[in-house]
Amino acid sequence: MIANIIVKRIKGTLSREEELYFQKWLSQSKDNLLTYQRLVKLHELNVPLPDVDELDAKKAWQLVVHAGKQKRKNDSKFSGRDILKYAAIFVGLLGCFFMYKSFQEDISIVEPIDPDSITLVLGNGKTQVLTNEGTLKITNTKGEVLGEKVDGLVDYSQSKNEDEVETESEYNTLRIPHGKTFKVVLSDGTLVHLNAGSSLKYPVKFQKNKNREVSLIGEGFFEVTKNENSPFIVTSGGVDVRVLGTKFNITSYPEDQNQNTVLVEGSVRLYKTGSIYDLENSTLLSPGYKAEWNTETNNIDLEKVHTELYTGWINGKLMMKEMVFSNIVKRLQRHYNVTITSENHELNNRVFTATFEKESIWEVLETFKLETPFDYEIEGDHIRIK
Repeated sequence: MIANIIVKRIKGTLSREEELYFQKWLSQSKDNLLTYQRLVKLHELNVPLPDVDELDAKKAWQLVVHAGKQKRKNDSKFSGRDILKYAAIFVGLLGCFFMYKSFQEDISIVEPIDPDSITLVLGNGKTQVLTNEGTLKITNTKGEVLGEKVDGLVDYSQSKNEDEVETESEYNTLRIPHGKTFKVVLSDGTLVHLNAGSSLKYPVKFQKNKNREVSLIGEGFFEVTKNENSPFIVTSGGVDVRVLGTKFNITSYPEDQNQNTVLVEGSVRLYKTGSIYDLENSTLLSPGYKAEWNTETNNIDLEKVHTELYTGWINGKLMMKEMVFSNIVKRLQRHYNVTITSENHELNNRVFTATFEKESIWEVLETFKLETPFDYEIEGDHIRIK
């Protein structure tokens, strides 16, 4: 199934549900991201796409390199014919040189993209690497400036003039790797904080008097600009969260069974993705409450909570209250960009309450050792708890 979805994604024909499935697959591993990037390159080179289900990132790159060699071979033949036809030897050789150099630069765009980089996938399928420093203009397929990246934020608010004429929306997807966070200001002025291991798909311009729809995988804190004529809808983990203007946090990682929505102020309504929205079939969430949606049973539970436990991450805090260690491991992996294997079953089932802010992963592990002694070893970015 994923093979067909990838092909449709490259050609820009995915449905809303298929896009969510694709984003979930993309976030499952770094190899998936590399494989997709290299398949996009194959498509640009007019190479028929292989059976993606049985393709890994290394094989995909080998196909790109092979296609490059074939393209250079064909280009050379073409230049030779031009030389014979027009007797422009110098110009022809010079053209070959620049075509070769240009193609080499094209390939270099694909290979160096680090899965641990913050990336922005544009509407034309191109991927831009973003950093927390400096500025960068964000453009559409026509070269028009849509927004700007300034330090740790992408700002589309200059595109806020919504179109009166109904046109097809162009979407961008912002992907945040483990160990990093980022922010984006959408065209309506809505601010979204994205946590580690998350991605957000959004239109570069919202349509006037239409629903403002975005898709989230992972965790995001939304400060939504109020617009009673255009409800803001976040699709995440099989749930639609519908608001007019408010502040709330959504946690919906693929590896988690439950999706949490915590409301800080205002009001939101939750309902199953794909169902028709109405007051009867949706759940109202009040400030200070958490809605926990079970993705397997589609059941929803409401609970009053301290909202800072769920929003402290936007200020760099890692906060856990009465959480089993096996779930804490998932958060540590995302926060510190490490992999943790715990063979200590007693420790995995222990419940902890803790808050960390500037501590290293070593200091965090030593803190847990004070409560429940255990041995561990660190090799590179992998931690093994014995």
